[in-house]
Amino acid sequence: MDEYDAVVIGAGVIGCAAARALAGEGRDVLLLERGDVPNPRATSSGPSRIFRLAYHEGGTYVPLLRRSRRLWQRLDRDADVDLFRRTGSLTIGPESGDSFTGARATCRTRDIDHEVLAATEVNDRFPAYDLPEGYSAVFQPDGGLLDPERCIVALVEAAMADGAEVRAREPVVEWTADEETVRVRTPRRVYDADSLVVASGAWAADHVDAVEGVVERERHVACRIRPRIPAAFAPDSFPVFVMDTEDGRHFYGLPRHRVPGFKVGATHVEGAAVHPDDVRDAGLVETEPARGFARDFAPSGDGPVLGTRACVLSQTPDGDYLIDTLPDLGNVVVAVGMSGHGFKTAPVVGEVAAALATDSEPPVDADPFAIDRFE
Repeated sequence: MDEYDAVVIGAGVIGCAAARALAGEGRDVLLLERGDVPNPRATSSGPSRIFRLAYHEGGTYVPLLRRSRRLWQRLDRDADVDLFRRTGSLTIGPESGDSFTGARATCRTRDIDHEVLAATEVNDRFPAYDLPEGYSAVFQPDGGLLDPERCIVALVEAAMADGAEVRAREPVVEWTADEETVRVRTPRRVYDADSLVVASGAWAADHVDAVEGVVERERHVACRIRPRIPAAFAPDSFPVFVMDTEDGRHFYGLPRHRVPGFKVGATHVEGAAVHPDDVRDAGLVETEPARGFARDFAPSGDGPVLGTRACVLSQTPDGDYLIDTLPDLGNVVVAVGMSGHGFKTAPVVGEVAAALATDSEPPVDADPFAIDRFE
């Protein structure tokens, strides 16, 4: 039997960030992953992720975003490869829509550098777009894209450099806990620890009964499309974006990066409830909601599909994170339910999870992400 200060379940971006934060404090940490590290089946995988400060989801996230940006930049400086590319971000929508008005309000109330652009100004500055009259955008220059695989590798290597032990292909069979000790069993051995952090994303309900019914699993599909004018979708001319439309559709997208085509997805599209072990490859029919963006708002990008990716998102009822200790078990932390927008803030979510696991003060206010808000 091996003993640790903390065991972390799940080597996605959140689990890796938590392990890195714990190891950086001198804790003896074990990080367990059921698949490879990185795991191509995890939600954290893929060619790129959005980072944006103009958060239409509300100002609650701004402290997390600002701190995460500094931490990503620090990790980027220490890594051998680029993790972040600054492209700026656009939040687009009808002038009365939730995305545009929410992003503008966040920027104004939180003193975030931004510009408000009319549809014609967006079309002139960013040639991929053909927005109709009545749409506006918030342009924020500090947005950009993160490279997920490189980010996870950098976090894992930083954690291991600080003494963390990482074990891949070692799924957790069960765990038990009392007020002082956690015991984790895998097919290989049994581990004892002072605390446990569950950061297993879409697998979380397999590990924690308390999140079942609170965190729902939902299939999501994104695609890469070959643009007819590739230069219009390059990182220096096509900022990362989120968008809602007059007819209630929601899109997000990123420029070309390392693989052919630009990335686009449709959010708030009802997906089937599915276990991540049962995810099948995406078909072309499933890309139709996302391709609607190119057809209707960026016609020079409406080329053939070059790639698809299906994953399973962990959704909470309100779309906000779940980062908290379990009721009656203060040494067991869950950091799950990122609801499709958690990658960008992973370094801080990891710090919060590490603080809760060690009964320390989190670097940001964690109360909005408490589990008891769903009671």
